[in-house]
Amino acid sequence: MPSLRTLFLTLFLAGLALFIVVLFMKKAKPEQDAQSYTEQNPNCSEIKIHSKKNDLVECFLNFESALDLPASIKGEDSLYIPMAKFIGERFPEEFPLRVRHIFSFPGKTIDSVGISGKNISIAKGKNSVWRNEKNGCKFPGNCLVIPLKGSVIPQKFAKYDNNAERDSRNRFRAIGEAPVNAILPGKILKVERDSLFSVTIYHGENIYSKTSGLSTLSDHAKTGNIVSPDIALGFLPPQDTAFIFVEITRNGKHERWEKFYSEGRD
Repeated sequence: MPSLRTLFLTLFLAGLALFIVVLFMKKAKPEQDAQSYTEQNPNCSEIKIHSKKNDLVECFLNFESALDLPASIKGEDSLYIPMAKFIGERFPEEFPLRVRHIFSFPGKTIDSVGISGKNISIAKGKNSVWRNEKNGCKFPGNCLVIPLKGSVIPQKFAKYDNNAERDSRNRFRAIGEAPVNAILPGKILKVERDSLFSVTIYHGENIYSKTSGLSTLSDHAKTGNIVSPDIALGFLPPQDTAFIFVEITRNGKHERWEKFYSEGRD
C-alpha cells in the first residue's frame, strides 16, 4: 500500500500535468482560430497573431489592380471593399493597395481596418470614420488646407454690399510677402489683375475658389496648370500685415471657411 507521502506526490504531479495541458490548450486557441480563419479566407496573403490583453489576429490582403477587387460585397468585405473601390476609381495610381484587418477573439470583432497605397494611407477604427493617417482628415471628402502656412491667420467671413452686389469672402491675414497656397488640389481657370492678382481654381465636385490679394504670382500660377496645396500660387504684398480673400463656392453657393473646413475634420 503506497505511503501518504507518495499519494500526495502523485496527486501533485497529476494536478501539475493537468494545469500544463489546460494552459497549452488555452494558448493554442488563438492559433487554432487563426488557422480556421485562414482556411476560410484564402485571400489573406499574410497572417500575424498577437497575444496581449486580447487575442488579436491581423490579416493582410493585396490588390494589384481594380480587377482584383471582388465584384460582390459579403460580410467583412463591406468594411473595406467600398473604400478600396473608391480609391481605385478616384486614385488609380495608388495601386497596388494593401488592406490590413485586425480582429479580436473569440468574437472575431474587427478592431480596425487600414488601406494603404503608394502615397496614401487611410484607416478606420472601431465605430469611427475613415481617416487619412497623414493629415488626419476624414476620407473620402474635401480636406481644406489653410492658404497661409506658418503665419498667424485669424479667419473672418466678410459680408458687404458693393455696387448693389453681395460679396461673400473669407479673409486671411499674415505677415507681408508670405506665400499663398491653394486650399485644395485643382486646375487654374483664370488669372486676373486689377491692383492685385486673383487666381480662380476649379477643385472638382463643383467646388471653385477665387484667391484675391496677391502682390506677385509664382511660376505655377498660369491658366490651365494643375496645382496642389503644396504649391504656392503667389505672395502677399510687402507690408507688416497683409490680407488675402478666398471666395469659395460649392454648387453655386458661397461657403463659410469655418463650416467648410470643419466638414473634413471632427
